[in-house]
Amino acid sequence: METDKASKHVVCLEFFSGIGGLHYGLQASGVQGTVAMSFDMNENANCVYEHNFGMRPNNKAIDYLEPADIDKYKATCWLLSPPCQPYTRGGKYLDDQDPRARGLIRLIKLLPELKHKPTHILLENVMNFENSQSRSILVRTLGSMGFAINECLLSPLQFGIPNNRVRYYLVASMRHGARIGSGASEHNSYVDDYLQSKRNVIHTEWPFGSAAISLSLSKQTAPMQPQPLERYIDRSLDNEPSLLVPASSIIKRTKLEFDIVQPSSKQTSTFTKAYGSKHLIGSGSLLQTKNLDTRENGFGAPEKLLELGLRFFSPKEVALLHHFPLVSTEDDKPFVLDFPADITQRQRLQLLGNSLNVHVVAELIRHVLFAQQEPQGESQ
Repeated sequence: METDKASKHVVCLEFFSGIGGLHYGLQASGVQGTVAMSFDMNENANCVYEHNFGMRPNNKAIDYLEPADIDKYKATCWLLSPPCQPYTRGGKYLDDQDPRARGLIRLIKLLPELKHKPTHILLENVMNFENSQSRSILVRTLGSMGFAINECLLSPLQFGIPNNRVRYYLVASMRHGARIGSGASEHNSYVDDYLQSKRNVIHTEWPFGSAAISLSLSKQTAPMQPQPLERYIDRSLDNEPSLLVPASSIIKRTKLEFDIVQPSSKQTSTFTKAYGSKHLIGSGSLLQTKNLDTRENGFGAPEKLLELGLRFFSPKEVALLHHFPLVSTEDDKPFVLDFPADITQRQRLQLLGNSLNVHVVAELIRHVLFAQQEPQGESQ
């Protein structure tokens, strides 16, 4: 299954751009495209984005955008990574009623009103978005406009990357023969059938659909086994003071299990924006650097962990696990991730915790978003 990436240059808009994970994903996909404009209100993220891409994101609140603000770019592709808090326990599952969901809901509302509507859309969010009212609104709008929709829950582990970061992805492209801007009644039957079959259309295996076909043709369908962490970590940082977990933070947690991995481990847990802070539990894995023949989780006896040389993963190591490009090795892939000197280690980890896995996005763009595929439901 070949992609149509060579047929024309793709013009993208990147919404909720953060440090540019979706932009890097587009670059890594091999699809010939450019990001005409990105949108985000986080000034630290915007500083990093401008530092690397030479373009300052538009910091206007997305929920205040008007059709003219978008139409002027004549974009054919939208890339979105909206705030995840409305769909999490920490955000009280407020869904479309959460103020942080206003930007996404505004974009959904604007879609049918645009003169220059996108023909391809990729959205990334946390697991549980698939159960949200926001998702239903989005799917119903896209379906009524003639989009074919693929949804999935995927982890980097499925791509051979030792990081368990399950995320929801929606990949939508205008269906063959569909008329952009045609009336909703023309597609309502498709939307109703799609929404009613939700349990069957959320893919949890990779590859699926068009990706399975294209990868089988290239003989790449065998499941990839995660590589050991030693390929991603820098052992020279094992004694870096700023990365060492304070003994006081370990000792006071007597009834909790620490998430500890070793260089030989083939899995880490999700790194969140709280990683590297006082929130040691649930924010990401800690790396054991000493006494590697000993395995402890600290429950009931956290003092046993003091001899294990526990440290945080560095921003560079987290970036590598997220498959951000850090070194430019090809002339046609000039953009790499680098942090301005005034962005602190804590801020770098926060920004990375709010980001995504570049490789997973690239594979979805390459094999699903821009694949010549039949509409979902007509071929599995």
